[in-house]
Parts: sequence; C-alpha cells; structure tokens
Amino acid sequence: MEKSVLTLEILDANIAECEEYVNSGKEEQSTLDFLLDLREDLKDSSEADWAAYNELVDHLPKDDVDQTLIILKGHLLIEKLVRRFIASRLPNSGAFEKQSFTFAQCIALAESMCLDKEEPNLLWLQIKELNTIRNKLAHRLVNENIELRLSNFISSLANKQGLHNKSLTSVISRLYGMLKGLCDIADSDEFKYYK
Repeated sequence: MEKSVLTLEILDANIAECEEYVNSGKEEQSTLDFLLDLREDLKDSSEADWAAYNELVDHLPKDDVDQTLIILKGHLLIEKLVRRFIASRLPNSGAFEKQSFTFAQCIALAESMCLDKEEPNLLWLQIKELNTIRNKLAHRLVNENIELRLSNFISSLANKQGLHNKSLTSVISRLYGMLKGLCDIADSDEFKYYK
C-alpha cells in the first residue's frame, strides 16, 4: 500500500480544485472551509508535525469504514503517543520501554505526570474512555451497550472541543492532536525534568 503524504503544495492544489467545485455547485462550502482551516493550522508546521499528521492520515480509517476498525487503529495511534509522552518525561526511558505495561497503566502514569487541570484531565478522561470502548469491542463479540457508550464518547469530546464534524474519526483525530501537543511540550527544553 502506498502511503499518502500531505504537503502544503498538495494541500494548495486540493484547495484550488475544491474552490472550482464549490463555485460550480458540486461541493459544499464547508469542505472548502475545512481545507482552508487545515492549511492555516499547518502553514508553520515542523517536519515532525507533518510526519504526525501523515501518520494519522495513513492509519486512521475514514468514517465510512467499520467503527470497530476505526477504534482499534485509533487506539493504537493514541497508545503510541502516550508511550512517547511517558518516555520523554523519564531520564532513563529505556527501563520503561523494556517493560510490558498495559495501556491502562500507561495512561495512569502519563496522567500522573500532568498538572491536575481541566484540559489535561479532559484528555486523559477521553483516552480512558477510548481504551474502555476498545477493550469492550476486542473482548466480546456482542456488546449491547457499545453504541450508546460510543455515541456519548463522540458527543462529549465533540461538544467540549467545539468540533463541527461530530464523527468518530474526527474525535480520535482531535485526541491525537491534543496528545501530540502535549508530547511537543514534553519534548521542549523548558519542560524537561532533567537536562
């Protein structure tokens, strides 16, 4: 499978094409607005930001795919960043990386490395909920309560973050972005426990 790579040049070409479609009535203005907002967000991005964005695009399925696949892949992407965050905060991260901590244990450890404030608390609460949903899907063939739980997970974060697109992919993407931002802060020299 060929990986899709997004660059500003490709994004600009997509914006120009989308403008033509909007002007001819073949596409909604909201699609163009999304692309313009994305371009604004990514215009000053670092190489690491582009790599993270492309990893998300490459691995997180679109909303028209089975929700179980979206949850499983989204969970893996989030887990990778949680582990990266923990490793960035430890002076000897190799010792941590040699162990087989469960994801729930990693979440608790990462959460304990953050201030007890509203934004990180929301992030960890939602990551815990994603982990619970993933575990329910992965360990049971049928779960009658999963649709309600999934709907609550989506609406809770979408409403608190003001997301226009209230889909599972959008919510997991937002969690990924929030966690990526936390990792960026943790990687900065000003935030290091040690030098």
